[in-house]
Amino acid sequence: MATTIVGARVFDGERSLGPATVVVDDAGTIEAVEPGERAPVAGEVDARGGTLLPGLIDAHVHLRGAGNLGQDLRHGVTTVLDMFSAPPQFTAMLRRRAASRDDEADLRSSGLMAGAVDGWPAVMLPPDPTGWRMPGLSGPDDAERFVADREREGSDYLKVFVENAADVSRPTLAPETVAAVCGAARRRGLMTVAHAPTRWAFATARAAGVDVLTHLPLDGAAEAAADLTVVPTLTMMAALTSHDSVRDLLADPRLTARLPAEVVAGLEAGDRGGLPTSSAAGASYAHAEDNLARLLQAGATIVAGTDANDVPGRPAAVLHGASMHLELELLVRAGCSPADALAAATSRAADVFALADRGRIAPGRRADLLLVDGDPLTDITATRDLRTVWRSGVAHDLSSPTHPHGRDVVGPARR
Repeated sequence: MATTIVGARVFDGERSLGPATVVVDDAGTIEAVEPGERAPVAGEVDARGGTLLPGLIDAHVHLRGAGNLGQDLRHGVTTVLDMFSAPPQFTAMLRRRAASRDDEADLRSSGLMAGAVDGWPAVMLPPDPTGWRMPGLSGPDDAERFVADREREGSDYLKVFVENAADVSRPTLAPETVAAVCGAARRRGLMTVAHAPTRWAFATARAAGVDVLTHLPLDGAAEAAADLTVVPTLTMMAALTSHDSVRDLLADPRLTARLPAEVVAGLEAGDRGGLPTSSAAGASYAHAEDNLARLLQAGATIVAGTDANDVPGRPAAVLHGASMHLELELLVRAGCSPADALAAATSRAADVFALADRGRIAPGRRADLLLVDGDPLTDITATRDLRTVWRSGVAHDLSSPTHPHGRDVVGPARR
């Protein structure tokens, strides 16, 4: 059904256009963006007093169940980039589901992450009742096969686990194996993304030719340069350094209102989903903030992502959907302007991950849209005042949230 949204301030993914009218066609594509103020007529969406944004893109999540995608959409996140889920048939099921529904977030995925045989990240997985085992790499010669298998399974990009063997308790990839994976992926036109939470991992991943670095070192200053692309996951970095990291979420009813009641109760009782804080000497969230500030100063490309990884219906330190709004606030606290933080979660995420059909409010783009009350360009927390989300032009009312009790349900369709 065609939709005309009238009177909102429009942030197009890069800058504010001021008040404008946005027309969406029957196919769920933006047909026109008409600057200027006017009163809505019958049948149009009265968006006056609000801000219309591209739907948010979370560039670092882990999927633990289909309910994650519904929870993302309930918080205005219309696309998620999964950075490791298993086994492959689970990821394939979620892909099919996301492609066939408009009431949960769209999905791109790395599928399985490149790691060492019987090492990280395989040891993080529970035993599979079918006997399936996570494949690993024993050295550079395994890279071509590993990447070819992920391409066959439909991976949109490759995730690589990079850690110093001296810092972890199980086997991890040698630097030359990381480089071999990057080379094999590049030959197939696949981008590489690295788990790189320490100075050693950051430097090793960059030297190996990784395209995108995720996390920020907690153990000191890492190299900052204009040619780096980084997903800081500040929400996870805060969670790894403080048991009290969920206090900001619990303090804002706009963030808890769309979470299952039992999840909120678990968080209030101190349940963080089993996530420990870092035991590494000198680990500090202040190092992550400092690294982001220096990356911004150097002109690096920053993309917003949370590392959300909760099992649907259960507490976790970093939750799908709600954590994206915390991430935006943490980016601003660390030195991003509100406009830059919003770009990191919309147009810039789309550009880096080749999502050419979304991330901007412009004619011809997919109508993944988010209407919020207030102006997040002056107060970034206004993104939490959710009014309506559109996925491919289909609207869902978020203005009267109720605890969904684990069901992946958003509000009723709203014109």
